[in-house]
Amino acid sequence: LSYNFKEVINRRYKSEGRPDIVVDIFDMVTASNAFGVFSQSMESVDASFGQGSQISKGLIIFWKDRYYVSMMAHPETEESKKVLNTLAAMLDGAITKKGPLPAIIKLLPDDALIRESIRYFRHHAWLNTHYFIADHNILHINDSTEALLAKYGHGPKRSLLLLVIYPNEQSSRQAYDDFLKAFLPNASYKVPVQIEDGTWTACRPSGNLFMAVFNAPQAVDATHLLDAVEKKQRQQKEAGYGK
Repeated sequence: LSYNFKEVINRRYKSEGRPDIVVDIFDMVTASNAFGVFSQSMESVDASFGQGSQISKGLIIFWKDRYYVSMMAHPETEESKKVLNTLAAMLDGAITKKGPLPAIIKLLPDDALIRESIRYFRHHAWLNTHYFIADHNILHINDSTEALLAKYGHGPKRSLLLLVIYPNEQSSRQAYDDFLKAFLPNASYKVPVQIEDGTWTACRPSGNLFMAVFNAPQAVDATHLLDAVEKKQRQQKEAGYGK
């Protein structure tokens, strides 16, 4: 619902003495929405089906163009596993088009990016699911914005990058001001703040973009990551992104 899906079709395949196979195909209206739903369950980067897939015991999910597909068989058997793979390949082939990834992903710096950690969303509830900010929507994330989270680093200490694109620069600046008041009241522009758990947080607006880093092991990690995003932003503008 938070990705504004249009409709869903459900089919159950039955055969006596064998586990049922349940298939759900969601029409998410846009490829960005389909990717967003898929991203919330992404645990690895897998390209077996569609434009990204996730395969686990008794389950295959994938996205392609505007569609998010889920297939389940429980309990899994060797036979049902083969049938799931056959069905997934058939549905992948039936969806003839590919859709674009959300443009905001182009702003992610490549160095030390953990690609399976990318989470794309347009509803503020998802932010608190991954990193609690506040009880209310202080960043004004809604249908007119695009947001994503991604992890950076190596080993157990990983920084969390938040990007939010707003309709205009005024909205981005308002979100930045409200974030500082509610979350970092003692912060100043471009200066990271160390919080109670010893990690560092930093944020800044840049045009119609708000960016923040959480859980950075060192202050310099937060600063470098924000600087890298702004560099990406400049490169995308020069290439025509956002025009």
